[in-house]
Amino acid sequence: MLLTLALVAGVAPLAAQDTRFTKEMRPGDRLELQNINGEIRVTQGTGRTAEIVVTKEVKAGDGSLVKAIMEEGTGYVRVCTVYLNRDPNRSTCRGENSGNWSSAGRVRFEVNMHYEVRAPAGVRLEVESVNGNVVLRGIDTPATVETVNGAIDLDGVGAHRLETVNGRITGRFTSSSWSGDLDLETVNGSIELSLPGDFSAQIAGETVNGSIDFGEFPVTMRGKWGPKTFTGTIGEGGRRIRIETVNGSVTLRRR
Repeated sequence: MLLTLALVAGVAPLAAQDTRFTKEMRPGDRLELQNINGEIRVTQGTGRTAEIVVTKEVKAGDGSLVKAIMEEGTGYVRVCTVYLNRDPNRSTCRGENSGNWSSAGRVRFEVNMHYEVRAPAGVRLEVESVNGNVVLRGIDTPATVETVNGAIDLDGVGAHRLETVNGRITGRFTSSSWSGDLDLETVNGSIELSLPGDFSAQIAGETVNGSIDFGEFPVTMRGKWGPKTFTGTIGEGGRRIRIETVNGSVTLRRR
C-alpha cells in the first residue's frame, strides 16, 4: 500500500505546477475526487495503481493558497482541492473552502486545478466539482458524478448517476454487457445518449423546456407545450434509465 507524492515545480511556467499521487487499489475500492475550479478527466488504467495528476493553473493572485491533498482509509482513496486562506496548515479535505475574495472585495487568487486520472478497473468513482467539466473515458464500473457549472461527458460502460446544474450531459455507451441503473439529471442543459444496437432498458424521464427526439426507439411522450414526460421499453427492458432536465432537449440514438 505504497503512497507516492511528487511535486514538480520550478521548470514549469510560472502558472503551472503538477502534483502527482499514486495508490494501489483493489476492485470494489472507492476513488473520490473533489474539485472546486477546473476540469476532471478520468480514464481507465491497465494496472492496479490509481494515478492522479493535478495541474495547478494560477491565473491571478497567490497560487500557494490552493493545493491538492490525498487521504486514504479502508477501501477508499480521496483526492481533493483545498483553500488555505483561513488555515495555511490545513491538511485534510474536511473544512470550509471560504472562497477567494478578501474582506476588501479584492480577489486573493484565481486558480484552476485540473485533474488527470487513471483509475484501475473495478474501482468505483465518486466525483464532485463546482466549476468545471467532468470527462470519463472507458470506465467500466459504477460512477457518481456531481458538478454545478460544467458539462459531463461519458464514454464507456457501467451504471452511473450523473448530475449537473448548468451543463450538458453526453453519454456514449460502447457495450450493453453491464447491469444496474442509469440516472441523468441537469437543470440547464441538454442530455444526449448513444446506445449499442443490442441495448435493453426501461426508460423514463421528463423535460420542461426542450424538445425530445428518440429516433427509432419505442418511446411514448406525453405533453406538447411546457412539461413533457416520456416512457418506453428498449429491447427486453430490464435496467432502468431515468432522464430529467428543466431547460434542455433530450436525444437518444443508436451507435
